[in-house]
Amino acid sequence: MTGTAQPVEVAAGASHGAAEAIHGAAGATAGAASVLAHAGPGSTWQAMVVVAGVVLAGYVIVAASGRITIERPDDLVVPVAAAAIAGGIGVVGHAVLSDFIGWGLPLAVTALLTLTLAATTPLDVRLPGPLPMGALAVALVSTITLYQPLTIALHPPPEFLPLAEDARIAIEEPADEATVPAGTVEVTVVTDEASIGPGGLELDELDLARPAHAGELAVRRAAVDADGTTSDRQRVASDPGPDCTVADPCERATIDLDLEPGTWRITVELRRGDGTELAPTVTDHVTVEVE
Repeated sequence: MTGTAQPVEVAAGASHGAAEAIHGAAGATAGAASVLAHAGPGSTWQAMVVVAGVVLAGYVIVAASGRITIERPDDLVVPVAAAAIAGGIGVVGHAVLSDFIGWGLPLAVTALLTLTLAATTPLDVRLPGPLPMGALAVALVSTITLYQPLTIALHPPPEFLPLAEDARIAIEEPADEATVPAGTVEVTVVTDEASIGPGGLELDELDLARPAHAGELAVRRAAVDADGTTSDRQRVASDPGPDCTVADPCERATIDLDLEPGTWRITVELRRGDGTELAPTVTDHVTVEVE
C-alpha cells in the first residue's frame, strides 16, 4: 500500500532535544490523561463532589426555609459530615455521577460558602434574606456558565480526549541513521494495538471506544542542521493508500516522501481518525542521510 506525500504547511516544531524531552514525558502525560479522562480514576473524587454538593445544597434549602438553624460554626458539623459520608457512598456510582461534575462543583462551592457565611457572620440564611437569594443567583449563573468549561477541563468525554491506551507506531523503513538516495523515499510504518485508516473522518464515523482504530497518519519532515537542531519543518500530506479503510484498516502502510540531499528527521504520529491527537501522543521518528 503506497501513498504520496507532498508539503502542505509549515508547522512549528520542537528542536531535536525538545522533541526527545516531549517523547520522554509521554508516560507522565498518560498519567494526567487517565486522571482527567471520562469515567477514569478521576471520576471517583468527581462523583464525591457532585453528591456532596447536592447534600450541601439540600441543607441550604432546609436552612433557608427555617427548619434548621445555621448561626454558629458548630452548626456546620452536621452538614459537612453528612456531605462527606454521602460523597463517600457516591463513589459507587462514579461512572455516572462524575458526568455531572460541570454543575456539581459550582453547586458544592456555592452551598458550602453559603453555609459558612451563615455560620460565621451576622447574615441570615433564611428567606427572604439577601444571603439565600444571592446564593441562588450565584448557583444558577455558575452552573450554567461553568458547566461546559469545567466538564471539558475536568471530565472530558471521549470525543474531546481520546486515550492512546497501549497503541504504538513504529517506522520500519528506512532505519534510523540510514543513508537513502535523494528523491522519493518510501516510509513504511507499522502499528501495534492500533490501525491506520484513510484519515479526515467526521466525528460520527469514529469508533469513540477505540480511538486508535482506523487512525490518521500525521507525517512531518525536518532538516537537521550540523549542530543537531532542526529547521525547515514541514507537515506533509500522507495518504496510506486505498486499502486502508474504516471498515478494514491497515496495521502497516507505506507512503512516499520527497527528500532532497541532506540530513532529515522523519516523524510519524498516529492520531484519531478525525485528526485529534491521542493522549499521550503516539509517535516515532528516524533520522536519515539523503544523498
